Amino acid sequence: MGTEPWDDYGYTALIVFCFLMEDDKILLIRRANEPYKGEITVPGGRKKRGESLKEACAREMFEETGYILKDMEFAGILHVYRPGDKMEYLSNYFVCRSFEGELRASDEGELFWADAKTSLSLPGIHPFYVRLLPDILKRNFPIEVSVVRGK
Repeated sequence: MGTEPWDDYGYTALIVFCFLMEDDKILLIRRANEPYKGEITVPGGRKKRGESLKEACAREMFEETGYILKDMEFAGILHVYRPGDKMEYLSNYFVCRSFEGELRASDEGELFWADAKTSLSLPGIHPFYVRLLPDILKRNFPIEVSVVRGK
């Protein structure tokens, strides 16, 4: 490392998402805020300084859904790079089938349970969700995807 400048190194935002599943259903959110306002995906958000990825995921899920996660499994990562943007995004995905509490509304968007397989064709479903769900359902872990998106 030495005296090498940091200019070529990505500043990375860590994001966590959870595929909360019960039987053949999955909890989805139609996002009310940017990024991805109006699109449907799984709940999640940004990791705070000092949190582990699992702690961040549990916190985000409680804040957005009211559910307390009892057990979660790391499923994989999705890296997004936008040329010209100083920030890169590393989304960390978890799967949880064991949780407690009552579903409650949040300011983050409309929450609803959907059949996992038919959710792929919902109007407004996010393309990253479509890309990841087949591997999630097959438990083909760890998932590792890298995406380059235009600005």
